[in-house]
This record gives sequence, structure tokens and C-alpha cells, in this order.
Amino acid sequence: MLRTNLSARPFYNERLTSFVIAVAGVAAIVIAVICVQQIVSLSADRTRLNGQIARDQAASSRADTETVALQRAINNTALKGLALSTQQANALIDERTFSWTVFFGLVEKTLPNDVRVLSVAPLIDKNGVLVMMTVVSKRPDDLAAFIDSLQRTGAFYDVLPRQEDSTEDGMRRTIVEARYLPPRTQAAPPAASATPAPASKLPAAPQKKGGAE
Repeated sequence: MLRTNLSARPFYNERLTSFVIAVAGVAAIVIAVICVQQIVSLSADRTRLNGQIARDQAASSRADTETVALQRAINNTALKGLALSTQQANALIDERTFSWTVFFGLVEKTLPNDVRVLSVAPLIDKNGVLVMMTVVSKRPDDLAAFIDSLQRTGAFYDVLPRQEDSTEDGMRRTIVEARYLPPRTQAAPPAASATPAPASKLPAAPQKKGGAE
């Protein structure tokens, strides 16, 4: 009788083992595919972001260049505008030919005995010459007579008292504003016409007039 010891040959379930191995292989393949897809997706995102960064940097560089060019254009425009304004002002001064001799000659003819002119400040604008005179008078009638006489000369118009206060000796100090149109038919003395007063020195002349008074 033949006897076999089955304990030396253990039983193996080969189908179960093959199934487990197949499942593990499929899972590994799926994981590998997912990883590859993730890598490809991340690579594409990185490429897209790098392209966007490059475009943004290019746009920033163009904006900086345009800003510098615009600033230069604005500065040039401002300088040209300032130069043009200066030329226009100088041309207006030359055209008006403001003569202190003619001006004070007219004022002296219209100045009453009880009225003194302390200072004169001419301003030249697009409308002509605006004169601000500081006048001292004893009575309101004296100032009114002075204003009326100025307007009758034909060289002064829109003559108005703008501000008034009292001096220490009881006189009336008034700032008189007037539009001044230099007479074109009245020739100034040769010295005055040869050397018209520069615009930068106009405010200093009234001090000499006040001193002469």
C-alpha cells in the first residue's frame, strides 16, 4: 500500500495569486498614466505661465519707454509754451512802448494840488496796460477830481478806487486802478523813446516819482 505525506506539498491557489498580481499591475499602470498626465499638465501650465510672464515684462518695458517719452514731450511742450509766452509778453511790451516820461507827463497835468502819487505799478496783460496807483489825498473831492481828470485825457479809462485807508497824518490813501492806453500820436522826448523802461524795472520808477514830490 502506497502512502504519501501531503504535508510536504502545500496547497496553492494559483488563480487567486494571478488575479492579485493582475490587479496590482493594472493599478500600477493607472497610477503611471495619471502621473504622466499630471506631469504633462504641469509642464503645459508652466509653459503658459512663462509665456504670460514674458508678455507682462514686455508690456511693462513698453509702458516705461512710453512714460519716459511722454515726460520728455510734456517737458518740451511746457518749455516751448513758456518761451512762447515770454516772446508774446516781450512783443506786447514793445508794441505798447510804455514810456514813463509820457505817463508821468499825463499824471502831472491832471494832479490836483492836494493829491500826491506815492507809487505806480503797471501790469501788462492781453487787454493792454493795467496801472495800479497809490494816491494820497486830503478830501474825497480831490480824489474824485483827479480820477475825472485822468479819464478826460483819453489815455485812461475804467478808472476806479479799489482800496482806501487813512495815513498817520489823517490823509486818505487810496489804491486807484486804471486802464492805460499810451497816446500814439504824442511823441515822447528822444531820450525816453530811445531807451524805453524795461518791464523788470517798471515798479522802481514810482519811487523816484514819489521822492520828487
